[in-house]
Amino acid sequence: MKRLILLSTVLSLTLIIGACSELKDEKSPTQGNSTIHGVGFANAASENSHAKFLQKNGLNTQTCKSCHGYSYEGGTANKSCLTCHNKPDGPENCSTCHGTGNETVWKDPYGNTNSTVRSVGMHQIHVKGGSLGSPVPCKTCHVIPSKVTSAGHLDGAAHAEIRFDTTSVFYRSNAVYSAANVTCSNTYCHGNFNGGNLTSTMTWTDTSSTAAQCGSCHGDASKATLKEKAFPKTGHTAATVTSDCGTCHNAVVNSSLAIINPSRHVNGRID
Repeated sequence: MKRLILLSTVLSLTLIIGACSELKDEKSPTQGNSTIHGVGFANAASENSHAKFLQKNGLNTQTCKSCHGYSYEGGTANKSCLTCHNKPDGPENCSTCHGTGNETVWKDPYGNTNSTVRSVGMHQIHVKGGSLGSPVPCKTCHVIPSKVTSAGHLDGAAHAEIRFDTTSVFYRSNAVYSAANVTCSNTYCHGNFNGGNLTSTMTWTDTSSTAAQCGSCHGDASKATLKEKAFPKTGHTAATVTSDCGTCHNAVVNSSLAIINPSRHVNGRID
């Protein structure tokens, strides 16, 4: 009987020691093996960042909700996306992919900044405005989705669709965008107005300094003087009018033919 009790005690101690040994050998959670996404996922500069992950997966943020919650407030992951993405709608805010328009360079949703890439192109000068005109609203050329999951947005198309807003002061029924050539033709902004170069064609990725020079939209850029460049080819031409542009359009341009008020130039009316 004593022998049986002793054997039972030894067996119990063996099991307890073995169990403790297994617990001791189990690794404690570390940064390297406890995170779902791996090191650097929250670091925007990392090649393993969540931005890079989304760029490789169609920019689909909806999968994030399964762990971070429908409103990205933490969910089962207990990690809120709103700490950094603190604008309305969090990560789904337009500026997450498209910027605010105040950046020094335009960056497309995939991180490209080269203006020869069509998704970059001349976005910066159109969205931010410049010395020749005010910012152009995005809806002038694109359908603005009410939310990131709206039909037609993130639809797998190779490039963003262009459609000209019929309610805009810039709208011209014969304006054409060529996706194949990345060009805009017959647009108000570049000459389709009274006295302008009605059928001018502009290349969206043309980064040359002469692309939108004086005379490219109204007048003749090949002429020698600024007055000849700026005055219309027909009607009140440089040859028939003795005054300069600033005489009649002094709220827009000065006597040196420099634009002094961009908001009143390319604005849908004659000032």
